[in-house]
Amino acid sequence: MIAGSPVNSRIQKLSLFLGACSMLLVACEPERVASSPGLVIATYVVGSAVDKREGIFHGRVVPADLTRVSFRIPGKIDHLAVQAGQAVIAGQTLAQIEDSIQRQGLADAKAQYELSRRQLERAENLHRRGSLSTAQRDQLQAGFRLARANFSLAEAALSYTVVKAPFDGTVAEVDKELYEAVAAGETVVSVYRNDRTDVLVEIPDILPAKIHQARDIAALQTSVVFSGSPTAYRMGFLKASTARNPKTQAFQLWLTMPAPPVPFPLGLPATVTTDLQDAGFSTDSGLVVPLTALEAGARDDAFRVWRYEDGIVDPVAVQVVRITRDGALVSGELRAGDIVANSSLSRLSAGQSVDIQSDKQGQ
Repeated sequence: MIAGSPVNSRIQKLSLFLGACSMLLVACEPERVASSPGLVIATYVVGSAVDKREGIFHGRVVPADLTRVSFRIPGKIDHLAVQAGQAVIAGQTLAQIEDSIQRQGLADAKAQYELSRRQLERAENLHRRGSLSTAQRDQLQAGFRLARANFSLAEAALSYTVVKAPFDGTVAEVDKELYEAVAAGETVVSVYRNDRTDVLVEIPDILPAKIHQARDIAALQTSVVFSGSPTAYRMGFLKASTARNPKTQAFQLWLTMPAPPVPFPLGLPATVTTDLQDAGFSTDSGLVVPLTALEAGARDDAFRVWRYEDGIVDPVAVQVVRITRDGALVSGELRAGDIVANSSLSRLSAGQSVDIQSDKQGQ
């Protein structure tokens, strides 16, 4: 090939171009490989172990001794004497059905009873004088007893046309309308006691399992704060369910106290605090970490936290004992004084170097 030809010229130019590119790449290399800033995380210093003897639950005001009042016989309502929210006294008429048939039956039975009574009185006089045989007198006595029984049944039938308040209380609901037909046993009016305040509490699965451990569950005392009121009230144990509520799938606990001068409305939310250890329940102990420091593991019941030590984070498996108002009560290999990651958990991996943003001391 001849020196200085166009081909050589092009090769030389290409070499010069590649050399220039190499120089540019070398010049840019420090910028490309410069290490990016380390991941900065917030941390939490785990406090000493705690014994969570205090239980905090949520409840609501419910009717006390709610009673559903119904007629014992069918009929058509022709009188409704109360409305929802009305105070009633024991024996007060709540509703009545049309009773003309029962009144007529009572009148007939009363007339037959009076007739039988007078006949028996005359028969007794005649029998004493010897003018009436014993058999005839006994027959009139049997007729009188039958008439008396029919009279009592007629009185009862008339009483079944009226329903009355079973105790002093408040009408919760009126379920039927005036002139509406009602079947025997069908609720017409619901009444609850107004001398007592009851609170229904939904409780977690773990508490019913421990109820048998309590020294005296009936002695359970709680502090209850009602929504909108700063006052804490002492409430005692009323009853507890032994099975899940079919609607809420939760176990339930009822608390009670005398009604305050201004009754709390039904459905009012309440926060219930109780000392489980005083009631005789075994209590849970462990370390408290923020919920934000927990990361779900491979199983539904498995969790982990990221422990920070000497600039490195590593996962530590923990078990959640229960959730408290301060965070999660956990057990496992975590120790008091450990530093755990409290942010960017999804970006962490075992043995990763991180920088600390700030610490928050556990309680």
